[in-house]
Amino acid sequence: MPDFKPKTSPDQFMGTAIPPEIVYQILTYQFRDLLRNDHPGTAEKFNENLATFVKSNLTVNKTFSHICQVLIYRYCNLTTAKRFHGLLQTLKDNRTLCNKVEVADFQELTSIGLGRSSEMNKLIKNLTNETLLEFLMLTKANLREFLACENIQDDLDDNIIKYILSPGKVLSVVDFCGCSGTSFTESFIKALEYYYPNMPTDQYQVEPIQQSYQITCLGLNDCIDLPSRVLWKIFKMLPELQKLDLSHTSIDDNTLYHGIPHWKNLTHLSLATCLQVTPRAVLEFFSHHPTITDPDNTSTLEWLNVSVIAHSSSWNEVHTMFLLKKLCQHGHNKTLQYLNIGGLPLYIASSFSEDLITESTYYHQCRDNLQFIKWNFPKLKSLSIKGNNIPISALVEFLTPIDQDHPNCVQKLKFLNISGNSYVNKWTIQDSLLYTCSPTLVALEVAFESWQQIEKLNERHEIIAYRYKNPNSVIKDISTAEQVKWKCYIDSSYGRRYWLYKTDPFLNRDDLESKSNLTRYDLEGHKIIEIINQPDFLKFAQSKIMLGCGLVPQSGVRRKLCYRDLKPPVSQFLNRRGAISLGHTPLPIVTPTLPRGGWRIIHNEDEHNNENDVAIPRRTLLNRPSLRSNNASSRVDSNANNASAASLIRDGLYWDRSVHDLRELSLQEQRIQDLADEQQELRTMANYEETDDEYLHNPDLQRRRSQLRLFESSRSRSGNKVRPGLTGENSSSGSYLSFSHLNHLHKRKNYYFTHPDEFIYDLKDPRTTQRYRLHFEVVDEYQVFGCIERGMYRYYSLKA
Repeated sequence: MPDFKPKTSPDQFMGTAIPPEIVYQILTYQFRDLLRNDHPGTAEKFNENLATFVKSNLTVNKTFSHICQVLIYRYCNLTTAKRFHGLLQTLKDNRTLCNKVEVADFQELTSIGLGRSSEMNKLIKNLTNETLLEFLMLTKANLREFLACENIQDDLDDNIIKYILSPGKVLSVVDFCGCSGTSFTESFIKALEYYYPNMPTDQYQVEPIQQSYQITCLGLNDCIDLPSRVLWKIFKMLPELQKLDLSHTSIDDNTLYHGIPHWKNLTHLSLATCLQVTPRAVLEFFSHHPTITDPDNTSTLEWLNVSVIAHSSSWNEVHTMFLLKKLCQHGHNKTLQYLNIGGLPLYIASSFSEDLITESTYYHQCRDNLQFIKWNFPKLKSLSIKGNNIPISALVEFLTPIDQDHPNCVQKLKFLNISGNSYVNKWTIQDSLLYTCSPTLVALEVAFESWQQIEKLNERHEIIAYRYKNPNSVIKDISTAEQVKWKCYIDSSYGRRYWLYKTDPFLNRDDLESKSNLTRYDLEGHKIIEIINQPDFLKFAQSKIMLGCGLVPQSGVRRKLCYRDLKPPVSQFLNRRGAISLGHTPLPIVTPTLPRGGWRIIHNEDEHNNENDVAIPRRTLLNRPSLRSNNASSRVDSNANNASAASLIRDGLYWDRSVHDLRELSLQEQRIQDLADEQQELRTMANYEETDDEYLHNPDLQRRRSQLRLFESSRSRSGNKVRPGLTGENSSSGSYLSFSHLNHLHKRKNYYFTHPDEFIYDLKDPRTTQRYRLHFEVVDEYQVFGCIERGMYRYYSLKA
């Protein structure tokens, strides 16, 4: 008989042949595409797409089922109180799912529906302050984002607000967008009394009794009823903020300048339509506040919104230029990618020439505000100059690229808001130069009359412009010109905002209207699922800071910055053997970013000298330029003067985390122990096993790893003399030569994300190369702009 070998079933193949890490990545991409899908164009598209994902993957095998649970429960989109009640009951019945919840999104929640009033919803206790607090307590192990809205503002009592602001949790993103009213304000004031005890409500206190070092993103958009003194106290409690949204709040001059602490990591800031802030206070803040001016800050601004209401503002052209110069003086112009100065008056020269540009220490000097932005903000991708009357010729001059003689001033602008400009009207909106002068521009925001003119131009709601090879020629040859198609974006859910965008086959497609309203089936009657995403330009049109990471983080960099979590996501729920695990519970950050400890010197030649090692305070180290000099060594060991020069070279310096501040150590150990006790029950229920991340981040292993790196060559220190290497080339050390010799053949990590035009997939396949370049560019932009995915979160960001 012939040998018979049974075939491997699909379940066995997917479960054993493919590593679970790869399955995780594949399902992650599928989950993101389905949940971002705007097809079908109904209100239930989220539920329908989620059901499609579950039916397709949940019953394949055990690994698929586990990873589906991880993805589904990671982002909880709570649109109704009934859905919240169902989720809460599920978490109470199955405690192992609590560890998987990372985002609680209430932005789309509607409090009234099916004929119920708000009073009836209070009687039906699906979503109340008690159930909401219970949900937060169950999910506190891994909950990273809490996104609220005005429909739950009355349910946010003082206990919930006190819990959200208290340290000892991994909650990093908090958004109270739209929350206002008497009840919410009184609850906030009562919650802050716990952190500022024995203080009258009308007075300020310098420091609270506790600070949260974990929260990095705070959204107070449209929280108009919170008094300025409350904002003062909130700022003092959050010393590690990176993103702050204060749009349409009651912050005043005193709180802006004196209440904001020294935030060294601030990258996103919004002060839009803050009616109680004067131009003088804003200019003083950008001129003298250490958050903006300190050169030792960890980061500089990448996203800034200082828009005002034009007819009620006291800003003038001098104020606007002063603000732009201060941004350049402190280096923010080199990193700023989003700038919204809508309503601020601009000075536009009647005629401009490059000869009027003069170079100074910090910026290229000129009187024209638009040209100043063009020459000094090279990374700017989104600009709003709403409410300014700027001639078409000046806009074309601004959008025209600078010649190749100034490579550091290359413009990358993709979105421009020129609504409220009387020169851009229904008679001038069809000017081809406006659409063809910039090779990078992908979207324009205009007034309704101008947008309506294009919308009524033809049934496709588009305009065709021509980019001529010789635009200065009198004779225009259309046959040799390049066609550029622009289209109206038709969506009535964002209020009074109207966009024109340049179509392309990848990111800004022109078939959204036809695709979103059709449902197709194959020959066997199965529905064909089409992935239709909204145009990519919408992320540049946002007026609200996108605080969180979205449905699925597109880049580990944004997650690392927001959550300050170094572990890879896949290692949370898979153990070292690839089997299913409960998930690693991260420890919250309860101390400042700099780890407690001291610099320690280890002598390599004599092991007995380790007993005399001295922990050197960090500031002492920074004040001494060299620790290997004889004077520095004499402070460590009295016998070091007799040591040879070779032994001094081999002395090692490292940061010893075992040297702690005893007071902070006792408090931190108590908090860690409390968290460990709470998680012990979950670990037992899920047959907990150590993950790769826990093994690699063991403190003892980290300490041994740091000691192994003590005696690296001195090539990394500045000021070393260059000496010849073994192969005849100059190098700081012979061992480093081979590495540097090979390094130029390989690009550094994530190089193509900032240089996508240099990537070539295949010379014979330019389409795939273009797809890769767009992917690199989109992921790099995600770090600053985030992504606009879900309904109400998108609405708040894009509404007028």
